[in-house]
Amino acid sequence: MMAYKDPAAKKAYKAAYRAAHKAQIAAHNAASYVAHQDEIKVKHAAYRATHKEERAVYYAANKEKIRVGCAVYRAANKDKAAAYRAMHKERIAKQRATYRAANKDKAAAYNVAYRAAHPSKHNTWQANRRAIIEGVTIGNLAEIAEIYRIATESARVRCYLCGKLIPKGHRHVDHIIPLASGGAHRPSNLAVACDHCNLHKSAKLPNEVGVLI
Repeated sequence: MMAYKDPAAKKAYKAAYRAAHKAQIAAHNAASYVAHQDEIKVKHAAYRATHKEERAVYYAANKEKIRVGCAVYRAANKDKAAAYRAMHKERIAKQRATYRAANKDKAAAYNVAYRAAHPSKHNTWQANRRAIIEGVTIGNLAEIAEIYRIATESARVRCYLCGKLIPKGHRHVDHIIPLASGGAHRPSNLAVACDHCNLHKSAKLPNEVGVLI
């Protein structure tokens, strides 16, 4: 049988061709999309509208496969994903807001589950958000995230105020100079305190609670 008539050989040939011409194929597809993006969007929208049930069944049957595939793609295309999010920031925000409004219970359950599974990330996000609202100087976000990770996950962490070892679940990342007093949200102004000391210190300066930094 001729190679082009053998389904297996034909499939293998196409796979080998795609592997050897990835850059050319990607460039061609990108140019084609730019030239026909309006037609493609209309076509995709029409397909989604007429195949809702089929898509729902497929997603339900392949949920984990899709989740892993998306995670792998994002990991391999971080720059592309970041550029896309930056380019479509408003549209993505509207989509998320619309989804949350229509799925309040699901969104609330997801938020609770995410906070439980990723406490350091959630705490970092909250702290960064507060700093943005306060309008203070914000330092290196990766270094800030690492401080929150250490505070949450490390086996041994001492309170910078009383010096005692802090059990997990009782650790707070404190702004040494409070944001309300002009302190910056950056690594040099962050330290881990026990919940008792942090609540006692509140928005006071270190010297007001007897600590010299």
